Amino acid sequence: MKEEVEKKEKKTKQSRGSLILWGVLFFVLLSPLLFSGVKAWKGPALFNVETPHLSLEALTLRNVLEGQFQDLFEKNCKRGVAFSNYWVRAHNELLFRVFQKSKTYKLVLGENNYFYEEIYITEYLGHNFVGDSVMQKRIRHLAFLQKLLLDQYQIYLIPVIEPGKASFNPDPIPDHFHPHIKGKSNYESFVEHATREQISFLDLNRYFKDLRPTAPHPLYSQYGIHWSSYGMWIAADTLTHYLEATCHIKLPELYFRGDSVSTTNRDLDFDLEPPMNLLFPLPMQPIYFPIVEIIADSLSVKPKVLTIGDSYYWSMFNNGYVEQVFSENPFWYYYHTIWPDIWNWNVTVDTSQLKNNILHHQIILLMITDANLYRLGWGFIEDAIEKLAPDYPLDPEVLFLNQFLANADQYHLSLKEAIRQQKTFEEIIRTKYKEKQ
Repeated sequence: MKEEVEKKEKKTKQSRGSLILWGVLFFVLLSPLLFSGVKAWKGPALFNVETPHLSLEALTLRNVLEGQFQDLFEKNCKRGVAFSNYWVRAHNELLFRVFQKSKTYKLVLGENNYFYEEIYITEYLGHNFVGDSVMQKRIRHLAFLQKLLLDQYQIYLIPVIEPGKASFNPDPIPDHFHPHIKGKSNYESFVEHATREQISFLDLNRYFKDLRPTAPHPLYSQYGIHWSSYGMWIAADTLTHYLEATCHIKLPELYFRGDSVSTTNRDLDFDLEPPMNLLFPLPMQPIYFPIVEIIADSLSVKPKVLTIGDSYYWSMFNNGYVEQVFSENPFWYYYHTIWPDIWNWNVTVDTSQLKNNILHHQIILLMITDANLYRLGWGFIEDAIEKLAPDYPLDPEVLFLNQFLANADQYHLSLKEAIRQQKTFEEIIRTKYKEKQ
């Protein structure tokens, strides 16, 4: 009798244990759904990932029949589930740490986790080379505008070729890009034709490559797209002295007072890490931040400068260089959006006032990295000529390409088409131009 009671008690304990175990298991499985309404339980916000907005306005018969509403509803549910951000980060962490892969847009993992953005590899290997003929036409437009502004208006137009990370250090480029097979690049063509046309330009791309073996600190960091904080100040100092020599003026002087070392300040030197959305931070490197003092004396002048440029110029804005060296400096980002209203996409360049804006300034900087030279000037050069010298015969092929290559989808489709048809990018865009004619 006693043995039966003990057996019953044992079975009862086992059943209770099983119930508790199953209860815990079901709780774990259902917890993402149970706590989906608690935002804090989603985990740290994902960088540059927006939750699809679901509203009754999207519930239309057409959206339902085409499956668009269902897709939107599914995405919204997935993004609203508790712990969803942790799952995404855990997935990205597994890909990167174990398989050395990343699904981050445009990110290329080079050897020893040396980060690239793909456009710089594309440029360095010549995969988007527009051809010498097109580059020569663009350079002729640039030469005409540079001379016109200086001779008639005493305005200096200064192209500044910013460095590209792939051309600066091509050694870690992954083998699947076949880095040993290199064609002519837009940068090489630009230098060749600009030198021939005697255009005044500052070549920071060449300067950084020459400086690399002897630079005391990294000009590019392992995890950054753009130049490092140290590299930016080297570029700023070089630009200052170039403007002084070219424009015959004395600008405020940059004095390097020393370096501070940090492993926590991410700034320019880790700008590819946040989009990866990892669980754990990347290994820290000692990053050098120059301590720079900018001093203007009684002979210094601060000119009015208009800058048409890309994202490399942001760092000069954000680190105080621009406001201390120039009296005015509107920044036309990609000749489209006006800085500092970069987050207000409604503030765009008004081409109807282009002539007035040009004549208001003493210096115009065309700041462009090598990866953007296939769109040299982003249309600014031709628009400026049209406003200042309407009788000048602009090349129709260049005008066509300004519009065609401004469309990112058309540009990437043309790159893929060149690979598929085993043709050069130059041949593809020439065909597009002929078809348009």
